[in-house]
Amino acid sequence: MKLPDDPLLAAANQMCVDPAFRAAVWRYCRDAGPLAGIGDLSTRIHPNDQMLLHSLKHHRDVNLSLSQYFNVALQQHAAARQIVKLLFDRPKEDLDVLDFACGYGRLLRFLCLGVPASRIWASDIQRDAVDFAVAEFGVNGIRSENEPERFEPGRSFDFIWVASLFSHLPEHLFRRWLARLLALLAPDGVLCFSVHDQFLLPANVAMPDQGICFFSYNENAELDASTYGTSYVTESFVRGAIADAGGNGHPSFRIRRGLANEQDIYVVPKARGRDLGRLDAVRRGTWGWVDECRISGAGELRMSGWAASLDSGASAAVEISVDGRPHAGTTGRPRDDVRVALGDDRLACCGWEFALALEAGPTTAFLEVTASSGEEDAALLYAGPLAVPSRPQPGER
Repeated sequence: MKLPDDPLLAAANQMCVDPAFRAAVWRYCRDAGPLAGIGDLSTRIHPNDQMLLHSLKHHRDVNLSLSQYFNVALQQHAAARQIVKLLFDRPKEDLDVLDFACGYGRLLRFLCLGVPASRIWASDIQRDAVDFAVAEFGVNGIRSENEPERFEPGRSFDFIWVASLFSHLPEHLFRRWLARLLALLAPDGVLCFSVHDQFLLPANVAMPDQGICFFSYNENAELDASTYGTSYVTESFVRGAIADAGGNGHPSFRIRRGLANEQDIYVVPKARGRDLGRLDAVRRGTWGWVDECRISGAGELRMSGWAASLDSGASAAVEISVDGRPHAGTTGRPRDDVRVALGDDRLACCGWEFALALEAGPTTAFLEVTASSGEEDAALLYAGPLAVPSRPQPGER
């Protein structure tokens, strides 16, 4: 994907290394090691990172795009670290981790804050993505393969994380990659992968009898759409594929919409006798969005959006920080559009709004919007500077 406006990407790259933005992201790093500090957090993003490019192309707004990029990354990391904490009795520092189909490291930048980089392997079919992960995060790199059977890292792993790969595979590759990655687990290892459930399938498209619907299109022009498109699956298809790879009755656990409130996460252990009941405690956390963010010519900041707990459905508290000064948003506003779009009746009143007359003088205001439904469930909805229009002085016309 090529971004039409290079200045938009340049502005995003500049904001990534802005100290105020980095500090905002750092406040949400929940699992940093005891010796880790803000200097260990890399917020640089590769210029070819499709996840950011897609957001910039869609939103045409640097603040919204970067906020979405990092919010999804933080939520993904929260899901991964909860699974590790619940399923492994030994410290995470003692685990060998493979981030498979890692892209340009959206998860890795947070994962390596709590797990030694020497025990993390990054793998992707895109060579420059692997090179970037190795150089930027200090992890080990493994180039992936087009054919699953040819992928041979020469070792096994305790924890394999695969976000947004199986959601793009046709049936034959879905089954083959599942079997290959399951085979690479250590005896007490765990594989996690995400899928598009049939719930997300367009209403005018019928699910085929085999339980997988594949479309040969994607947002990455560098990848062959016939092998990397967009797929939707039924739970019975996934369970059947797991049984084919691991044998009938092989255990697995489904976390519905556990990845960015969109994709389901399936957790599959190597050991057939592994108890996965602890995963009932996984929390999806707080989610939301900023729909409006503007400053009027008179200097009034107006913001609105929605936010809620994805676990209880309750409206989340919203805090808007303006140049470091916190303010509370008004919550509980009707948002039937969110209820309908997400298919969750609990979200009917998840809206929030905020208005503040800004002081005259500054040419920009740095905004940070946090939604929270508990100490461990805070989500970064928005961060970045906003230009403050100049206002007429008394006597001026």
